[in-house]
Amino acid sequence: MIKYIILFFIIGLIGGKINQILFERNKLNTSKKIENNEKIYTKKDYLTPTEKNFYKKLKKLEPQYKIIPQINLSTIVNKINNTKYHTELYRNIDYGIFTNDFQLLLLIELNDQTHQQPKRKRRDIKVQEICKNADIPIITFYTNYPNEENYVISRILKEININTKQLSKYDTNENDISVTRS
Repeated sequence: MIKYIILFFIIGLIGGKINQILFERNKLNTSKKIENNEKIYTKKDYLTPTEKNFYKKLKKLEPQYKIIPQINLSTIVNKINNTKYHTELYRNIDYGIFTNDFQLLLLIELNDQTHQQPKRKRRDIKVQEICKNADIPIITFYTNYPNEENYVISRILKEININTKQLSKYDTNENDISVTRS
């Protein structure tokens, strides 16, 4: 019996050493690739084609508001309790609507079919909870709907609860939304 215990112990030690050697070799190979200028990273687009299309609609709100895509929660939410980690804040929101002096008014999520996945649903619930707790309004648009420009703009304007004077600066009709300068 003792022989078997010693044998398993030795096999465990050998397995641990082999694992350590393989890990170090893999780490070294990655460093060599970077040093030899071998490509291991590629540039990707900042926004998906769907996000770019939606952003063009949001741009109609300028110059009244600033539209910032890909807002990280950690840049707009301050965690005030004494817990050590803030990893729940390392989530991106598709767009933020700000005043011209960068006061946050509203966050916007653009949800496609990937938001139906269980992991994504949990992430979305967590984002909603964080925003609610921080008193930050957030609305969601779904890509499986047409999201016509008039609808998008009017829903946003309604949500940020602008006053009647600011609302009159926008000329909304069926075909176009434009800023009327006074």
